[in-house]
Amino acid sequence: MRLASDRGGNGDGAGRWLALSLAAFALIAAWLFLVASLADRRATLEQGWTDAENTAALLAQQANRLLRIAELTTARVAQMADRIDLEDLRGPNWPELEEIATSTPEVQAIWVTDAAGRLVATSRDRRIFGLPLATAPYFQPLRAGETGHVTGLLHGGPGGGWHFAWGRPLRGPDGQFRGAVLAAIAAEEFGGVAEDLTGGRAALLQLDRLDGTLVTRWPLAVVGNTHATIGPLPEESGAREVLDENGMQRMLAWRRAPALPVVASVALSRAQVLAPFRQRLLRNSLIFALAAALAGILSVAALRSDRRERAARLSAEERGAALATALAEREELLASVQEGEARLRLAEQAGRIGLWDWDLRDGRLALIGDVFTEWRLRSRRRITARAALRGVQAEDRLALAAALTAAVRGEVPLEAEFRLAHSRPERWIGVRAEVRRGVDGQPRRMLGIALDVTDRRRKAQALAEANATLERRVAERTGALADANARLREGEARFRGIFDATFQFIGLLSPDGTLLEANRAMLKLGEVAAEEVIGRPYWEAPWWPEDATLRAAVRDAVAQAAAGHFIRRELAMRGPGGSTVAIDFSVKPVRDEDGMVSLLVPEARDVSALKAAEAQLLEAQKMELLGRLTGGVAHDFNNLLMTVLGNLSLARKRLGDAATPQLLRHLDSAALGAERGAQLTQRLLAFARRQDLNPRPVDLGELLAGLGELLGRSAGPRVEVAVERPSGLPPALVDPHALELALMNLVVNARDAMPEGGRIVVRLDARRVPPAPLPEGMPPVPAGLAPGHYLWIGVEDTGTGMDAATLQRAIEPFFSTKGPGQGTGLGLSMVHGLAHQSGGALQIESEPGCGTVAALWLPVSAEAPVAAVAGREAEAPRGNGLVLLVDDEPLVLESTAALIGDLGYEVVTADSGEAALAALRDGARPVAVVTDHAMPGMTGAMLAARLAQDRPGLPVILATGHAGPWPDGERTPRLGKPYTQLQIADALAAALAGRNPY
Repeated sequence: MRLASDRGGNGDGAGRWLALSLAAFALIAAWLFLVASLADRRATLEQGWTDAENTAALLAQQANRLLRIAELTTARVAQMADRIDLEDLRGPNWPELEEIATSTPEVQAIWVTDAAGRLVATSRDRRIFGLPLATAPYFQPLRAGETGHVTGLLHGGPGGGWHFAWGRPLRGPDGQFRGAVLAAIAAEEFGGVAEDLTGGRAALLQLDRLDGTLVTRWPLAVVGNTHATIGPLPEESGAREVLDENGMQRMLAWRRAPALPVVASVALSRAQVLAPFRQRLLRNSLIFALAAALAGILSVAALRSDRRERAARLSAEERGAALATALAEREELLASVQEGEARLRLAEQAGRIGLWDWDLRDGRLALIGDVFTEWRLRSRRRITARAALRGVQAEDRLALAAALTAAVRGEVPLEAEFRLAHSRPERWIGVRAEVRRGVDGQPRRMLGIALDVTDRRRKAQALAEANATLERRVAERTGALADANARLREGEARFRGIFDATFQFIGLLSPDGTLLEANRAMLKLGEVAAEEVIGRPYWEAPWWPEDATLRAAVRDAVAQAAAGHFIRRELAMRGPGGSTVAIDFSVKPVRDEDGMVSLLVPEARDVSALKAAEAQLLEAQKMELLGRLTGGVAHDFNNLLMTVLGNLSLARKRLGDAATPQLLRHLDSAALGAERGAQLTQRLLAFARRQDLNPRPVDLGELLAGLGELLGRSAGPRVEVAVERPSGLPPALVDPHALELALMNLVVNARDAMPEGGRIVVRLDARRVPPAPLPEGMPPVPAGLAPGHYLWIGVEDTGTGMDAATLQRAIEPFFSTKGPGQGTGLGLSMVHGLAHQSGGALQIESEPGCGTVAALWLPVSAEAPVAAVAGREAEAPRGNGLVLLVDDEPLVLESTAALIGDLGYEVVTADSGEAALAALRDGARPVAVVTDHAMPGMTGAMLAARLAQDRPGLPVILATGHAGPWPDGERTPRLGKPYTQLQIADALAAALAGRNPY
């Protein structure tokens, strides 16, 4: 009995140890379950944060794309608006606006406002023209100077429905605000993308401006915002947990859109993210509870069985302790196997993992786990490897077979992923295994696991596609940036080419006056290199003279331009060699996008030649005015002399022999004075260039003798004038009055070349130009001068002389070496014109410091000069018939009528061209008409042209003090005033004989 009691006590101890072992196992299993659940929860939250950040990044990219499209669309509309008036967008340009909106499906509508905020055009609804938008929150920033603006969430027109928009201002060439153009993007366009990105119904997606203003959200019915606080989100990207208005915990992630002022944010419900984990926890908890209950039941059953067996052993002690011990070990082993199977099943169900065992000797596989049934494979059955491979998609079989072969050979562990055949949607399976070898080292079995990796593959594929899209966009943006850089470099090269090619002096300054750039013309003017002046104050540059007042004026102009004013002044610069250059100087401010002055552009233009030309023009106008005044006085003086000479001639003729010698001397003296007055008027008219050249044989010796005193007075008291005129020279064919004026010009030029005084010699000589080639040793003759005999008049001075460059330009009109107001530059050009028209040439020889010789070559006349008749005139030819005399001056009309009447003609007078025509209509039948030219109303030339039409063949003589300018083809005989009775008698006789002395 004691033996039985001892065995019973040992049995009770074994039961207790079994209970303790089961309890310890239960605690360990519970601890493992808790640890696995916590790890699963942590992994689920980390995956939720990852999804939120990826969604925010993709949402930012989508927002960037939509707003960039809207930005490009508004830029196209702005380019179109630059070419036309905004009001014309309703007219023929309306289809172009609709075409822009239609070609961009992402843009819902385009609307354009004027500067007052009035809607002038829209691509969607024409009935809302004139809608006032000046108070809209997006209009004021565009008017205030923003170059681009993202609106908040809007509803209704002009876009229609829920929408947001990108706006940009319209400005004119002067920067003035003309209006605004906005491109609306429908919220559904954003929501369509948002639905593909969200991870559940409770997810919130939102787009904000940098200042926190809501741009759009999804779903639209949500109240509040993703981050549940007022104000902008910090930094460009981030993630944090927030509580919304309903107290719900949310996982917030945000990302700023590249290059645009918007932030995309995503708020996922923490409860929704953990929902799959809770479902798995609930299911695994049920499984764990069932397994624990089953283990408990088995433990209780084992304890009861142990007690029964212990009672049986107690009742049948003869069976021995050995049998009881064996039975106890068997029961313990059975319980351990059952518990192991339970743990294995729990792990399979919790992790959706399947186990597989491939017997390499017979080629069959055992699939363990319910998950294989879901994959349409038979679980807990031994199948052939060929049958198992048929469940793999055909494209993946060769890769899986190669991986299995490599693993069996021991080259690499088996890690492979493949797709199941006939699975819709597509499912991916990942397998891992290791090979078990026998004692001989040969592979016997391959044990492995299989799990569904479809979700992971899908997420990885979505991430790869997103990365590929991002890389493609980055590549596109990089290419666009490279193109922009290339265009920028090309623009810089063009700017530099234009900047350096211009002849004006241009630079670039900072607002404080520091020189940043200077073009080639300015550096050349200052004779400096760029590095010597860049970075220095502009007014201290070496091209400015050392004049404190001038440099202060430049500094003041720069300061005013930096304040935003355009400055323009006339200043002076230091030219090459220290000379002074007159410039037209200006400084223009350049403003940046914010309207601040960022650069100054100084520009200077050399106006020295313009100033000189203006001075020459002023001098020429003064000379022209003086010439007109002189010509007018000479013309009126001619009429007075005409009256004096006519009456003196008639008085002498009528006195006849009754005149005493003393009275005849008085009459001759009066006539001689009047004739000299007539010569003076001819010179005045020649000076006024109102006298045509009248070349005739002239004795140049007598002309120089009569001109010597005048030349001396013109040269002044400090200059000695000598005239050398040999006798016996032939006459020259030239207009004497024009020659006198030319010699006066040459003497005055010689005097101006000798400011300290000197000597002028006027030489007369006869010269011959032989045919080419010229004999050796012969002085040079003017180029182009025809061979023949010439008279040479040289004006030689002891002045400063001229260099080769000045000598080459000496006869150019308006070219002068004198200062402003000291000459017109026309003197030598007039002398050259006289010589050329007379058939000769002007020759100038000069060297610096050796004086100048200006010589006129004039052709020799074949006729002898006509001697002037002093005192009594020769017998004038007489005539008969009626002569019509026309003149607006009564004294001239009376004296001329007396002269003509004294010749035997009958005279009818008229004081105007109209009166002459009236006399002809009244029946007058003249044999000739003598008319003055300068008459008010109808001039003498007009009267002659009228008579040539109405009475062809009627001789007309034009009496005038000057003879031009005349119309081309005008050949009316002309009689110069003042004229004598002999001259008018000869003119009438020639006209009646059919000769034209023109």
